[in-house]
Amino acid sequence: MWRSLPSLMSSAVRSQNVAATRHSSTMKQFFDDEANFGKAELRPKARPGRSWTEEELRLKSNSDLHKLWYVCLKERNMLITMKKAHVSRARNMPNPERIDRVQESMDRIETVVHERNDAVFKLETGESADPRKRTITSFAGFTYEKQATEHYSPPQPGKKKYETPYLDDDAYMMQKLWQEKEFFKNRDRLDDEKRRAARTEDMDRFKRGAPRVFNR
Repeated sequence: MWRSLPSLMSSAVRSQNVAATRHSSTMKQFFDDEANFGKAELRPKARPGRSWTEEELRLKSNSDLHKLWYVCLKERNMLITMKKAHVSRARNMPNPERIDRVQESMDRIETVVHERNDAVFKLETGESADPRKRTITSFAGFTYEKQATEHYSPPQPGKKKYETPYLDDDAYMMQKLWQEKEFFKNRDRLDDEKRRAARTEDMDRFKRGAPRVFNR
C-alpha cells in the first residue's frame, strides 16, 4: 500500500493539473486574444470582416445555421466582456464595430430561420409563424395591437392586458377631447387640399391668395 502511495499522489496531482488547464482554457474563451490587449486598433490581418448576408445564410442548412448561431453568440459574449473590461479601465476597445457586425449576423440568422418556419407553417396549417397580436386597450381608452408574449404563470382573472378595462369619467373625457382634436385636424387638412386645388397659375404668378374659408 505504501509503495503505491507515490503513484496515487502523482496521478492525483496530474488530474488536478489537467482540470486546472481545462478550466483556464475554458475561461480564456471569454476573453480576446492576448496579442490584442492594449491596442487601439487590430492589425490588418486580424481585423474583423463583414457580417453575414441573408443571401449567404439562405444557402446554409438548419444544422449549419444552428452552429453558426452559437459561434456568433460566443463571440458576442466575449466582445461584451472585453468592452466592459475596457470601460472599467477607461480605455478604448479596439475595433468596437465587431459587436455590431456580430449582432447583424445574428439578426439575419433569425430572419432566415423565420422565413423557413413561416413557409412550413403556411404549408401545414395555413397560418403565419409570426407571433399572434392582441388588441389592447389602455387606461385612457386608446386601443393598439401588441404581439403576444410568453408568461411564466397564467394571468389572473380580470387582469389580462387585452381585456377592455373599465373607463372612468376622465378617460371618457379624454376620448371626447381626442376625437374633437382629430376632427379639427381632418377638417383643416381638407381645407388645405381645397385651397391648393383652387389656386391657378395666375394666382401663383401674381402672388394672389386663394379663398381661405369654404362652406362646410
